[in-house]
Amino acid sequence: MQRRKYRVKWFRIFLVVMCSYFIYLAVAQQSQLFSIRRESQATQTQLQQLQQTNAALQEERKALHDPKYVEKLAREELGLVKPGEIPYISAEKNNL
Repeated sequence: MQRRKYRVKWFRIFLVVMCSYFIYLAVAQQSQLFSIRRESQATQTQLQQLQQTNAALQEERKALHDPKYVEKLAREELGLVKPGEIPYISAEKNNL
């Protein structure tokens, strides 16, 4: 009769170990899923930002086909003037 009690204890220990192992697996999987979801959200955010940047660059590209826009950029950023024009340089620009 004592042998039977001894077997029941080993069986209970085995059950506890197996349950603990399965709980550990479930927690580890949930942790991985949470990490993957967080990474996916970060990637989606980055994708949206890149799409906005791409749209802005496409608009800039379209604008560069307009001669008036190219002239405006040349005057503002490069300080170019047409032949016969006198360039005007403000005092504020010199102080910077």
